[in-house]
Amino acid sequence: MRLPIVLLAALTGCQDAPAATAEEAYLRVAKACRKHDAARLFDALDTRTQWSIESVHHAQREMRRNILASYPMAEQPRALGHIPAACEESEEQPRRYYRRIDGSISALDDVCRRIAAGTGQPIGTVDGKAGTAEVWREGGSIFHFARDDQGRWGWSELRPEWEQAKLRAMHDAETVLANKMLYLQQRMAP
Repeated sequence: MRLPIVLLAALTGCQDAPAATAEEAYLRVAKACRKHDAARLFDALDTRTQWSIESVHHAQREMRRNILASYPMAEQPRALGHIPAACEESEEQPRRYYRRIDGSISALDDVCRRIAAGTGQPIGTVDGKAGTAEVWREGGSIFHFARDDQGRWGWSELRPEWEQAKLRAMHDAETVLANKMLYLQQRMAP
């Protein structure tokens, strides 16, 4: 028996299909604002920003595992204090992680204020260099979007912030791993 696509999508819990245009991606950002849902905002981000968030999430989860597995009990609270509680979630879903981190709601609130300024007006679009576009509503802010190599459009303004966060998280993960090795050597020393 073949299920209709709509029913199949509802049963599997899949997200909306990728945004095929910058305007569609803009409407997804607006929908995240209407629903006040940071996870929907994550879904509206461009692919490179999502990858950076996923990398931060993965690095923080790995740091947490290494700290719990090897750091002395007295050192664990201090070390874990540098890692957001959002990485504790047992499921590996970066969109849920993004929803739970401290900065996601302020980012959502900021974008909602910007979108509200132009609500109800027609959308204007200017294509930029290959794979970028600016979208706005009359009287509102300009939003920047990027297209990935698969043709998916997403909001790209948070990319620099998350690329920096990814670099910091990778560095921190290397430090935690080095500390793990030192603590394990100390345990084996006579």
